[in-house]
Amino acid sequence: MADATGKCIFCLREKPESELTHEHVFPAALGGVLFIENGSCVTCNNGCSEFEQALATELIPLRHLLQIPDRRGKVPQTHATFKVGEKEYEARVKGDGTVQLKPVVSEVLGSGGVREFLHQFATERQKEKLRAEAKEKGKQFIESAPGEPMTGEVHVGGELELIGSSEGLRTVSKIAYAGLVFRAGARLAMGDGFKEIRAYIVEGTGKPTARSFVNYKFSDAVQQGPHQHAIILAARHDKKRVDAIVTLFGGLNYFVVLSNHYDGPDICDTLVLDAYRGEVNSILQSHVDAEILETEDVATSGGTIWDDLPTFGKFFCDYLDRAVQAKMERTQGAKEANN
Repeated sequence: MADATGKCIFCLREKPESELTHEHVFPAALGGVLFIENGSCVTCNNGCSEFEQALATELIPLRHLLQIPDRRGKVPQTHATFKVGEKEYEARVKGDGTVQLKPVVSEVLGSGGVREFLHQFATERQKEKLRAEAKEKGKQFIESAPGEPMTGEVHVGGELELIGSSEGLRTVSKIAYAGLVFRAGARLAMGDGFKEIRAYIVEGTGKPTARSFVNYKFSDAVQQGPHQHAIILAARHDKKRVDAIVTLFGGLNYFVVLSNHYDGPDICDTLVLDAYRGEVNSILQSHVDAEILETEDVATSGGTIWDDLPTFGKFFCDYLDRAVQAKMERTQGAKEANN
């Protein structure tokens, strides 16, 4: 938790405490638990929620896969495909892993040409509704005994469209700026040197301050897990710049220019959050300027691939596949060692 100043960190307007709300560094919907107390006004908070929620909704399948809870401690349910042999059914997987198939209704002709409607996979709530409708219309409702449990494959997936869009870039810029407030203090972050990024976050105006990137050397160096979010901050008085690298789910990397006319002290800091456990991870740096070196290398390296959404998405999916496979191998190894 960090404290603000009685002003909204985005619009800088003074507000009574009753009109200020806690501002999460990483969105609560992505497992964020760190917040700036009384950090944002209701107007800015609600405005930012529109683009934040759009990205969070797109990432629901990933949050479910990684079992990352929201602010209420709930893992989201997600749409899925349930495959049994050659057949596929629409389904949803609840936070606890329970699979509920989408009800299927088919019409058949019974004896004497009577039309019958067969309902498969109806929930208890839906059955109750069907019973009531049948009774009201004077129709017969026949309920068969539960069949044998179905065994099949559950496929969970989704499209990564917003990670490089305006919604995604404004969300990442907001994370970087909130991280600066959280680590360096509201008074520094609310200075004139950061007015451009505040305008981009709140209004979506001006040039985007965040860019997606792929840099294999950087990713190999940080080696974060898919359940981790991170912010690397590097403020340089000599270059009048403040840069940040924001990483979501260990593999979605963004470079954020917080300011290019900075006139404050040098700042080097790394913040890593384990979204699954809700804990801040301690980081061991080999030298105090690690953040400056990392941001400089990404910014100037010929090996950095910028704003290439297909490459960005493929890199993340490949990274996620490797991480899940490694976890499965560790789990299997532990089981074999215990046997």
